[in-house]
Amino acid sequence: DQMFVFIMESLVFGLIISILLSFLLSKTMVTPIQRLTEGAMRVAEGDFSRKIEVSSRDEIGVLTDTFNDMAGQLQDTLRQVENERNKLDTLFLHMTDGVVACSREGKVIHSNPAADQMLLRHIGPESAYDQLFGEVAPLDQVLEAPDHLEGELQVRDRFLQLLLAPFDRGREGGGVLAVLHDVTEERKNQEMQREFVANVSHELRTPLTNIRSY
Repeated sequence: DQMFVFIMESLVFGLIISILLSFLLSKTMVTPIQRLTEGAMRVAEGDFSRKIEVSSRDEIGVLTDTFNDMAGQLQDTLRQVENERNKLDTLFLHMTDGVVACSREGKVIHSNPAADQMLLRHIGPESAYDQLFGEVAPLDQVLEAPDHLEGELQVRDRFLQLLLAPFDRGREGGGVLAVLHDVTEERKNQEMQREFVANVSHELRTPLTNIRSY
C-alpha cells in the first residue's frame, strides 16, 4: 500500500511538473509568434513606427530580426516612392504643356491645371477620353499604336498640338497619355509671314507690270 501510494504521488507530481513545463514551453514559443503576428498586421496596415522586440537568438528570434529589417527597408522604399510622386506632382502642376492621362476604359485618371486652361474646361474623374480627344483619334487606335500619334485640336481661337501615346502596354492598369502644346502664336506668326510674302509679291509685281506695259 505504501508503495502504491508512493507511485501515485510520484505520478501526480510528475504530471503536475509536466503540465507546468509544457505551459512554460508553450508560452516561450507562442509569445514571440504572437508578437510577430501583431507586428505583421501593423505593417500590413501601414504602421512602421514600432519594431518587434527580439527576446531570443533562436530561429524565432532570427526570424523576428529579419522581419524588422524587412519592415525598415519597406518603409524606406515607400518613402522614396512618395518623394518621387511628390516631385512628379510638382512637375505636372508647373508644366506649361497640358498633360492628361486616361485609363484603358477612357476615364481620366490624372490631369494638370495647364490642360484645363488649354481646353477651357474642368477636367475631372467624370471626364472621358472621347469627350476630350475623340475627334482627333479613337481610343482603340491610340492603344494599338506602335509608338505615338500626333494630331491637332482647335479650341475656339486657339490651336493645340496633340501627342497621344499608350503607356504600360499589355497591363491591366495601362492607358493613354495625352500631351497638349499651344501653337497658337506659331500659327499666327506663320499666317503673318504668308501675308507678308503675299503683300510683298503683289507690291513687286505691280510696278513690273506697269513697266512692261509701258
